[in-house]
Amino acid sequence: MHWSADFIGLPWQDRGLTRSGIACWGLARLVYAEVLGLDVPDYAAEVASLEDRTEVATVYAGGTAFGPWHAVSESEAREFDIVVFRRAGLDAHVGIVVTPGRMLHITSGQDSAIVSYADGRWAPRLSGIYRHTATVERARAA
Repeated sequence: MHWSADFIGLPWQDRGLTRSGIACWGLARLVYAEVLGLDVPDYAAEVASLEDRTEVATVYAGGTAFGPWHAVSESEAREFDIVVFRRAGLDAHVGIVVTPGRMLHITSGQDSAIVSYADGRWAPRLSGIYRHTATVERARAA
């Protein structure tokens, strides 16, 4: 069974970080912790409220410009890469690549699911794909 099966159907919760209620970055953090054994920061917790979406976008964009995150092209996307999407003009939503072109994600009012990011509603919003350095090192060791 694919690792993603354990993460499908989780309920959405604003700024949620657990299986009982989770938001998009919380889902990415949960996958990284449970599947990869990696603890990644809670970037969304660095802002006071979701109304301050400009700061959320800055955290996502800034967080990917340095440190453990490195941009990759859509054609290079692979399992566990983080896909970043624009919402209301800001980089403020993420998903986790399951296979090239498909991601595990969660959005307001819906349970977590696997959907396409290569076409449909998410494709025009795609602003970048990022790989954590530890997943590169893990792939080399495998």
